[in-house]
Amino acid sequence: MKGESYFENILVPVDGSHQCLHAEELAVTVAKKFRSKVTVVHVVPHAFLHPRELHPMPEAVAKEITGWFLQHGKKVVGEAEMLFRAEGIEVNAELIEYANPAETIIQKTEGGKCDLVVIGNRGESEAETFSLGSVADKVSRHAECPVLIVKEKTKIFKVLVGIDGSENAEKALEHAVELAEKHKAKVTLLNVQESKIFGLKPEVARKIGESILSGATAKVRGAKFITQLEFGNPAETMIEVAEKGSYDIIVVGSRGLSSVKRFFLGSVSDDISHHAKCSVLIVR
Repeated sequence: MKGESYFENILVPVDGSHQCLHAEELAVTVAKKFRSKVTVVHVVPHAFLHPRELHPMPEAVAKEITGWFLQHGKKVVGEAEMLFRAEGIEVNAELIEYANPAETIIQKTEGGKCDLVVIGNRGESEAETFSLGSVADKVSRHAECPVLIVKEKTKIFKVLVGIDGSENAEKALEHAVELAEKHKAKVTLLNVQESKIFGLKPEVARKIGESILSGATAKVRGAKFITQLEFGNPAETMIEVAEKGSYDIIVVGSRGLSSVKRFFLGSVSDDISHHAKCSVLIVR
């Protein structure tokens, strides 16, 4: 385990939406626990800086619209920077013009440039085409580092981690334990078996699930944890368990051992990130 440097560099895309503010608050919590450096970034998309590409308009109007979005971006970045500085966190602020938000964020994760992206689930409304909500999905799928998609809760007291025996699930467990240790949170190791795969022998699925959980418990150090074995659809079951148990965050690997083995978590991490009511950390 890396200890305090586990999330040494955190990237926080900002857009001024309520969901983004939730993301900033949770990023503050994580950064303080891990003594992280934070980079806040706001990207003004192509169409905002060149609105005539979408709708022909007089030059003066185009300049006014462009100026407004640039001023808004400066305000959003400035407020986010002040928030982190007020919490004693080392922060760098960037305003990037005329770029694609998703591609820009993904590029900033390449080559080990950051250890974690903390991003809001969506913007002020689903109709906001260029809010973070339209790019969070792309970032979660293509970023080279773990991505924390923040929903509503900004504290971490209960952590649910998906265990399926894959290498990515092991990495997810490492991150879950680190978060739990720093936040003094409780951890539940959950394995979901699709018993129908094993025909009329559910005892086989149970033995496999118990074996996977047993192997995972040997790797947990310094955090209070319990194990849980469930049967059903992995994504739906994890979401249901998280909601019933009032978990603050679900931690899952980005993919399992292979795409054809449907009982591994890799095939369902997208569903969990989209439909879970709590925050989701996708680890790769």
